[in-house]
Amino acid sequence: MRVLHYVDENRLSWCESWIALLCRLAELGVQNRAVCREGGTLAKRLRESGVDTLEYTPLISSLPAFCRGFGRIVGETAPDVIHTRLSSAAAIGGLWGKHGRIPVVSTVDKHAKVKYYRNADLLLPCSDAVARHMAGQGFPQEKLQVVYNPIDISAFRRNEPMRRKMRDGNSAGEKTVVIAAGGRFDDGKGFERLIEAYSILRERSGPDADTALWLIGDGPHMAAMKEEVSRLGVSGSVVFAGYVENIKDWLCGADIFVSPSELPEGFSVMLLEAVASGLPAVATCIGGSPELVTDGVNGVLYEPGDAELLAEKLLSLLARREMLPVFSREAVKSASRFSLDTVAADTVEIYERLASLKGKAK
Repeated sequence: MRVLHYVDENRLSWCESWIALLCRLAELGVQNRAVCREGGTLAKRLRESGVDTLEYTPLISSLPAFCRGFGRIVGETAPDVIHTRLSSAAAIGGLWGKHGRIPVVSTVDKHAKVKYYRNADLLLPCSDAVARHMAGQGFPQEKLQVVYNPIDISAFRRNEPMRRKMRDGNSAGEKTVVIAAGGRFDDGKGFERLIEAYSILRERSGPDADTALWLIGDGPHMAAMKEEVSRLGVSGSVVFAGYVENIKDWLCGADIFVSPSELPEGFSVMLLEAVASGLPAVATCIGGSPELVTDGVNGVLYEPGDAELLAEKLLSLLARREMLPVFSREAVKSASRFSLDTVAADTVEIYERLASLKGKAK
């Protein structure tokens, strides 16, 4: 079975989990071909992983009818199924799949606008929260099937030598409690509130508090975040890692992970990776996060937008450090629900079902 995977981007923070899924699908007999934008790091990583990859940059992403280059790719590759990720790819792939009478399945990774997905034969929301959002916009319930983002549990097993290397390289001692957070530093992500909460934590736990905050990622709020760290006087214990391609090394060196988003996340890949790494998670109780973090079992949930409350949650964890190993074991256990094998098997079943629609009028 030939599947054309389309992402209208050239760099993705979650590319490793996606590539791992493509490789597992290939093991199950799927002939994958990926299409992504030119430049960036994505095409290079796909090819390094053995995925047949084409590069295409649309003329105008917002006008799918002008993206004839993708139409030519569809005609030349003759896939049995087109699988899109992200909204612009869904709109472009949906239109040209319709022209070629090729079934289109679209993964929905966030609370998206339904207009991009009108030509899809099936949507795969990445969480129940996203499925409810899409149904609430009028997308037919029978064309929604939740398929969670996958995780290769084995790739995130704790590596003690790497843990020591990451901590030594970032001036974190053996007893330092490292709080990590990551993603795109942008509107609604809540990182400024996390920085404020961390300064409260430092103030209330005393000058000798052995803690550190690692902020992993990049984005338009980076400069403002650095200014806030300096203003609050916590520069000496905050590390800005920047954009990293191998997140698991940083997670390996941490002790707690925070997902402070103030807007609903579909189903955060980085949060899933953190949990798979055995990190107790502190996450806002919105979007798909409660489907991964169970309050008091593998982490803590809190209402978004409240730095004071977040500081209290972190201080509570620090006061009960003996619970961190318990949360850690439960975190790894909970991540197994989203294993690569399970998601790949479900995806192949979907492809086989959709392939029977090829050549039929849409």
